[in-house]
Amino acid sequence: MKPINILTMLALALCFPTLGSSDQTDQRLVPLFEALQSSRDQKVLQEAEAAIWDLWFDSGAAEVDELMQQAAVLVRGGELAAAEVIYSEVITTLPGFSEGWNRRATVRFYRRDFEGSLADIEQTLRLEPRHFGAIWGLGMILGSRRDFQRAIRAFERLLEIKPNAADAPRRIELLKQEMARETV
Repeated sequence: MKPINILTMLALALCFPTLGSSDQTDQRLVPLFEALQSSRDQKVLQEAEAAIWDLWFDSGAAEVDELMQQAAVLVRGGELAAAEVIYSEVITTLPGFSEGWNRRATVRFYRRDFEGSLADIEQTLRLEPRHFGAIWGLGMILGSRRDFQRAIRAFERLLEIKPNAADAPRRIELLKQEMARETV
């Protein structure tokens, strides 16, 4: 039997919706993550990543999706405290929705509430262990805290999931250099 090529997998994943909610439980994510790991075609990688974000952002609940849109508008307008309140409402309404946790983690990161951001990242990764955005945030926070070994592990994990994460190898190298300077 001839294997399905990556473009065919992407087309199938994007064209045939599944019943029920989307987000991290959507089975259309499987071929998209496979494409992220196996393709070297920039267009395919960009389309797969965009489709993953679209699926993660879709909670399957119209009320929650509307709240997510409202919060995103607030973030773009720099109203981070108000966005955090709405993301908290999303989490209360749908606690199993990983992107609600991830978006609040991002807002908390921007507000320099690193403890809160780390707690939300942890919950995001419990719900969606492949969440490359949350893993990137984890690496950034750990690096800023000079927890170099754990930051390096986070970026290495990111590369396992998303080998085309362009800045991860550079960040790993910088973290290793910082760690070496501190041990001298």
